[in-house]
Amino acid sequence: MILLQNKTALITGAGGGIGRAIATAYAEHGARVILADLAAPDLTSLDRARALALDVTDEAATISAFDALARDGWTPDIVVPNAGILHLASTEDIPTERFEAVLRVNLTGAFLTAKTAIAHMGAGGRIIFTSSLFGRRGGAGNAAYAASKFGMVGLMESMAADLAPRGLLVNAIAPGQIETAMMEKLVATRLEQGLPDPRKKLLARIPMGRLGTPRELTGTYVWLASDLSDYVTGQTIIVDGGWQVG
Repeated sequence: MILLQNKTALITGAGGGIGRAIATAYAEHGARVILADLAAPDLTSLDRARALALDVTDEAATISAFDALARDGWTPDIVVPNAGILHLASTEDIPTERFEAVLRVNLTGAFLTAKTAIAHMGAGGRIIFTSSLFGRRGGAGNAAYAASKFGMVGLMESMAADLAPRGLLVNAIAPGQIETAMMEKLVATRLEQGLPDPRKKLLARIPMGRLGTPRELTGTYVWLASDLSDYVTGQTIIVDGGWQVG
């Protein structure tokens, strides 16, 4: 079943990992896709796609990008604020500027992307934030990342309430432990600190016994972007292999 025919989707942080997987899945379901990242992403293997170099923390550049897309007939119906960075450090060790940088990209960048998008979107539009399990509970060494993702959930719920009367639906997906470059960074950082490989502890907690893949998240992103979720807004959907019940 093709679920996104005649739709246009914009995904930030689409240079790889989860963002790239979302864009690929949307394209497979008939959507035109706009892949945005700091450097314009490679469009190999994607038809009806555009690449966009975009710093999500730059409000003027974000407004300009959406205006240009509108002029070209590429106004998105679906927007996925997915760009994110990670800085691992204990609360007493993290420099204030690094804490603020994580919030600037993960939270303010998501806000700017969504706020700019809604000026161009009509009834039936979708905004789907990429949150995290760390948007539900904190963890050692994750003060900045958890703060950004908790904030994102609050932003999503508030936007959902604000925009429902206009027919715009706003939701979030909270991925669990996924095989991405961010996971590789987590592992490398822990090993550099002389700590055990965190994957052993993670796998022991996941009932399915393995990390997820970006591709395994995409069905939920497609569903939330499609007409099958027409009465769903203000929700955070967890995709974690059972982590929450493990």
